[in-house]
Amino acid sequence: MTTTGPYVSPLDEHVREPVPDAPRPASLAGVTVGLLDISKPRGQEFLDRVEHLLRTGHDVADVVRLRKPTFARPAPADVLAEAERCGAVLVALAD
Repeated sequence: MTTTGPYVSPLDEHVREPVPDAPRPASLAGVTVGLLDISKPRGQEFLDRVEHLLRTGHDVADVVRLRKPTFARPAPADVLAEAERCGAVLVALAD
């Protein structure tokens, strides 16, 4: 497992403890994959293509589309709860 760090917040200069990376599945076979659109322009278009590739080229269990109301705020609790049921989540940061 890799660890990111040191983490320095853009809001202040306090150095934070490194945070371990989230575990990655060895394969997407049988995994429910969440596609999170953060509401930036063209993110949905990008994720449409990713969804097509996942459904046609991988043996995923399901693809779940998630969307934040705005990129400028953290995801609301209902979006995070839906993401929790996914074995992997891909976030679109497109413009």
